[in-house]
Amino acid sequence: MLRALILGSAILGAVTATLQPARELSRWSVHAVVPVWVDVTGAPRGADALVGRALATWTRAAEGRLTLQRTASRDGALIRVRFAQADGIYGETAPRIDRTSGLITSADVLIAGDVAGDAMGQHIIIYLTALHELGHALGLPHTDAFDDIMYSFRRPDDGERYFGAYRRRLRSDDDIGAELASGLSAADVSALQSLYRR
Repeated sequence: MLRALILGSAILGAVTATLQPARELSRWSVHAVVPVWVDVTGAPRGADALVGRALATWTRAAEGRLTLQRTASRDGALIRVRFAQADGIYGETAPRIDRTSGLITSADVLIAGDVAGDAMGQHIIIYLTALHELGHALGLPHTDAFDDIMYSFRRPDDGERYFGAYRRRLRSDDDIGAELASGLSAADVSALQSLYRR
């Protein structure tokens, strides 16, 4: 029942998106240094470091167009990441957009902290979910390409297939988020760099 509800919501979202007029994507200011705070309350073991890897991955991909920088203070953070029970989703992001400028001014990111599987599988899911949700916090939309981190799961088995495909590229936990296993496709990098063109 829950899978049918999730699948139905995804299909409805895809249909609704095709009926919407094209609009310019929101983003942060070019060259912005965006402070990111991670609430480790309720976070699984190692999750904080995995989010750190996701931040580093997007910062590397931006090639100076944008920097995600960890901060110890929630008060000064513009992106706030927290962990909670999944309730059938891997994560969710709520960016706030200035109506006048169209720029993103802040974002809240939620990552499921109660994922199933062995330790490596959990780390993969947390890392890739952080990477995906931070992509939304940067202004990137969903895509239809399975290789993209911004791919929108539509099939009931998409999570298993997606995380499994990434796992097959790894030798150990240390490879998660490494340059050769960043989780980003060439299209993800291109989309980010186009959104933040100089």
